[in-house]
Amino acid sequence: MTPAERTGTLQAGVPVDTTDNNELYHWIKNARKADKLVHNKELRIAIKGDSKEEYPTIAKIIKTLQKQEVNKFGLITSLRAVQK
Repeated sequence: MTPAERTGTLQAGVPVDTTDNNELYHWIKNARKADKLVHNKELRIAIKGDSKEEYPTIAKIIKTLQKQEVNKFGLITSLRAVQK
C-alpha cells in the first residue's frame, strides 16, 4: 500500500478487549521482553490520544498495562509545533 493509499484508509490500531484474546496485551508483553533483552532496561511506554478520543478507550489501554504491572507510563495529548 502506498503512502497516499494509507492516508485515505481507516487504521483501527491493535485490538484491545477484555477477553483472553487481547492482542495489545501480547504486543506490549513481547515488546517489553525484547527491549529488556536488547537494551537491558525497562521499556518506557506512552499512550497517545487527542480530544476526540473517548475515555473508555484509554481506560482499556491502562487496564491492559496494569494487568502486566505497568503503572508508570506517559500520556501524550498533543504535539507542539517547532517554532523556526
